[in-house]
Amino acid sequence: MSKLMRASAWAKREFETGSQPDNRTIKKWVRNGVLQGRIVDESVWVVSTERWGISSIVSNAVHHLISEA
Repeated sequence: MSKLMRASAWAKREFETGSQPDNRTIKKWVRNGVLQGRIVDESVWVVSTERWGISSIVSNAVHHLISEA
């Protein structure tokens, strides 16, 4: 698995200012498998290679291909 980043940092990277989802929403996405990540002691962490709008399966496949090159 790739490195993890704080959900708030991931949201800042992936969404425009003022349009970022809150951590409760991101936690729900992680729990439901929409995003790859972990919940540790109620803190939400997202896999750093996750990109909003791109399926986790596609994102992982691309990351895997790039790392093998």
